[in-house]
Amino acid sequence: MSKKLQVVDIFFELPLNKWAIFDSKTLAKSKIVLLHDLKPVVDMFNAEGVGIGIRTASEVITEVGLNTHDRQRLVALMGARSFDVYSVRAALNDFITDAELEQIKIPAKEQERLQSYMNNYSRGLLSVILQGTDVKVTSRSSLSGILEGANRGAALKNLMDIASRLKIEPTEIVVYISKLSEIILAISYYQRIYDALLEDLRELLVDIKKLKDQDALNNRFPGMREETAEALSIGRDTILTLNGYFDQFHKVEKFFDEITPEKFRTMREAVEIHYRAIGMIVCFWQIKMSEWRKRFWDDRGRGRDSTWKQKYNFFKDTVYHNLYTIHDNLELIKNAKLDL
Repeated sequence: MSKKLQVVDIFFELPLNKWAIFDSKTLAKSKIVLLHDLKPVVDMFNAEGVGIGIRTASEVITEVGLNTHDRQRLVALMGARSFDVYSVRAALNDFITDAELEQIKIPAKEQERLQSYMNNYSRGLLSVILQGTDVKVTSRSSLSGILEGANRGAALKNLMDIASRLKIEPTEIVVYISKLSEIILAISYYQRIYDALLEDLRELLVDIKKLKDQDALNNRFPGMREETAEALSIGRDTILTLNGYFDQFHKVEKFFDEITPEKFRTMREAVEIHYRAIGMIVCFWQIKMSEWRKRFWDDRGRGRDSTWKQKYNFFKDTVYHNLYTIHDNLELIKNAKLDL
């Protein structure tokens, strides 16, 4: 098995002190967790950081006596299907100030880790801006560096051309580029997390395939073959669907070649819908794989002793439980069309 998930990469847990958005110090010491059945609970801790058990949103509101501000935000977060940064931003958008929303973002160190994913995308934009200049786009090129150099005049002319095609004021082009960059960063982030989970997902599917092939157990438990086959199908569909989506998104490199206001708006609206679906899909498999790993693998990546019957019972209670909930999100991403 691969290494355990880093805290920043876990989509199914949200420490409530990750961002300063709650007044209640008691609540801020806690975290929201999506359990294997995909139900959200609040894992509560006392002042000394000792766990005192899990609570529903209504129980927390009653026990802690939250003000309206904290109550609205807690309920909004409990309704999220993933706790990645972009899903959290979407869930809280109507309940926090612009300044608070600004702090909910990927850390600078994480953005550096994403650079390899973003190079192709940013290169497409920079290539258009640098048309007619003698500057070569490299992996270290940046818009700010270009606008400070000798080719500033030509670059600004190209930026104004983009603004003209978008039918906006030249002064607004920076806002548009910023919005596009946020989209690119989000999808790049999802792709990095997805790539990191692939090894564990494939190993989980191998275990399920071995379980499916236990003929004696299949005879004892009617329905087991169909259940394991369904899990295998959805797991493979996840890999094919997300691989296809990310491959399609790489075409954003050519996005500015033929940009129009309608094309920009359509792309942004589409990808904002995709945020939640991809986040939910990744979160879903993180939960299932985490449960499986904790039960059948030790910290050194060695398999724990267990019978196939134990594996089947655990599979049915955790991995197979609520498996159908991922279907609609997979279909949304499978049918996604990006006008790039």
